[in-house]
This record gives sequence, C-alpha cells and structure tokens, in this order.
Amino acid sequence: MIKGITLENFAAFKKLELEFSSGINIIIGENSCGKTQILKSIYALSSDSGVTDKLLGLFKPHNGKLSGLYHRGGDGKARITVEDSTGQFSIAEFGPRTEKVKGDNSIAKAGKPVLIPTKEVLSLLPAIQAESVTTEALNALFDDSIIDLCRILLSEPSVELTEAVNSDPRLGEIIPMLANAIGGKFEINGNEHNFVKGTFVERKNPDASSGQSARAYADFKKLEFKTEKSTETSVTMTAEGYRKIGLLQRLIDVGALARGQANILLWDEPESNINPILMKLLVNCLLALARNGQQIIVATHDYVLLKWFELLSDEDKGDHITYHSLYKNSESFNIDKTTTEEYLELSPNVIDEAFGNLIDQEIINDMGNLGK
Repeated sequence: MIKGITLENFAAFKKLELEFSSGINIIIGENSCGKTQILKSIYALSSDSGVTDKLLGLFKPHNGKLSGLYHRGGDGKARITVEDSTGQFSIAEFGPRTEKVKGDNSIAKAGKPVLIPTKEVLSLLPAIQAESVTTEALNALFDDSIIDLCRILLSEPSVELTEAVNSDPRLGEIIPMLANAIGGKFEINGNEHNFVKGTFVERKNPDASSGQSARAYADFKKLEFKTEKSTETSVTMTAEGYRKIGLLQRLIDVGALARGQANILLWDEPESNINPILMKLLVNCLLALARNGQQIIVATHDYVLLKWFELLSDEDKGDHITYHSLYKNSESFNIDKTTTEEYLELSPNVIDEAFGNLIDQEIINDMGNLGK
C-alpha cells in the first residue's frame, strides 16, 4: 500500500504532498494540474526496474533527458519520495542537468503496481504478441504505461477463470457482474483474442451433498460461464467501452488484481470511452476490489463517476474514499491541493462547478423560452 507521495521541483510541481487511504483515492483537477504525473510517479518508484529509465519511458520528455522533467522555475534538486505502509521509502533525486537519478526504490518489493492509462490497449495485444512491431517501434509509439500493461494482459493465468471465481468469494461477485453487464467475456487463447458472448449462471456443485447445503449455500452452488454458440468476435470488433470492462476482467484473470496480493491499482480516467450507463457497474466493481484489500488511486474528470462513488460508498462495508483536489494557486501560481474524506467538502471541485454551470445555462435557456 502507498501511504503518500511528495514531489519537489518535478514536472508541474514546485512542491506537493499527498497522503493516501488504504481504500480508494480520487484525484480531480483541471487539465495541466499534474494528475497523470502523480500516477506515473507512483508507478515509476514502485516498479522493480531502473527508476531513470522508467521515468523517461513513462513521461517521454521532449529532450529525452531528465532535465525535461525538471520543474520550470525550480530551485534545487528535483525529488520524488513515495512511502509505503511499512515505512519504507522510494526516492528519486536529480538536478536540472543530471543524466541519472540518484536514490533508492525500496518499496518495489512490496508488490507490483498496475497502471491503466487513458488509451484503450486490448486491441494492441495481437500485434505485440505476434512481435510484428519491434521493441524500438513500440517505444517510439507508446509510453511504458501502455507497453507494461500489454505485457501483464498477455501473461498466463495461474488458474482457469471459472475455478478462480468459485474459489474466491469476492471474485464470485466481481467477475459475473462484469460479464453479465457486457453480455460476455474476453478470452486470449494462444494467438486468438476474442470476445465471447455468454453469462455466468449458478449450477449445483457436484462435490457437495444436499445435506451440506443447509450448512452453507455457497458450498452447494457453483458458478459456470454459459457460452452462446458461434458468437465469438475479434476484440477490435467490440465497443471500446466494453474493452475497458474486458481489460478489468483480464487483470483479474491473470492475477494482477483481487487475488490477495498487495498490488496498487492506478487508473487514469476510468471513464474514457465508457458509456455513462456502465459507470455504476464500474464503481461497484472498484468498491468490491477495495473491500478485498486492493488500494486504488484514480484520476478523473467525470461527474457521473464521481457521484456514483459518493452514492454507492458504504461505511458499514468498510468503504473508505479520500478525495484530492488539485488546483493552481492564484497567488503563487503553483499547484496546490485540498484533501477530504467527505465529497460535499471537496473544494475547489471543478467537476461539480462545470456541471452546475451546465444546469444554470439550461435554466437560463428555459426562462428565455418562457418569455417568448
């Protein structure tokens, strides 16, 4: 679990400190306030690869050097510090003309983070798996967040998905919820990348006697994916919003999420390419993951996503949401923040303000029409 991050003289930040909850953290703010930079910084310093190469691979500065990540108008060295829940630190430090990061990434051993960028990636998997694009070309086209995620998605599951669903109560809730919402699931079998229509249905567990059902109904039922015949379609022929749901399915399938690991899920704009009607499902799934011990940090611009988190969060189920609002300080012109655990206390809230302006304009238009 990530306890907090401090950024000094780095990218958009003169100095910023954020503390994270062990559950769900939501970062909002206008464009250019550094939301994505925070996610990428956490990812770089939590990864087990070299921090210099990781920062350059994630941020792709214009000059290809660390100096391109140094805060304009900065004074002193740039420094990123990430602390985990055990008190371990990962530190990256460099100057305006430094070629290599100095520091330590002690927290990389705590568990691999997962960073989901705004770009849809499932459609890229066949080309990467077939190695039809060279590593050099991939690095030129995409930053490391996209390439790393593709590698995770192409890894082999340790157990078959249906077996995992029936052995883990939390997965028994999340996976069917995802599959039933989009009417199927995404499968990778060798070089085949398909969307298969179907639903999870309950079947009698053949390993349980009827007498056992009185003891525990969960021992007597078994979830099984029922496939519709001849309904396979390629990943690229499915809607992008469904691919986002499919991505979450696959991350659970390969064990990157929800299987008792202390991983960190970093998600940049989960709402991108998703129909608002699926937003409630997405939030329910993220809440279920957090209840299973998954720390989640998301950056968002979306009012619907934000409101569903507020409305569906349940303290009785252990839900814990921390809101962080980034904004440009009108006096210092630096990026500053407010943090609260109560949505209604979140200020400034540019998402709420934008939605309020929309409602105000609608009222003005309606009033004008009444006067005609």
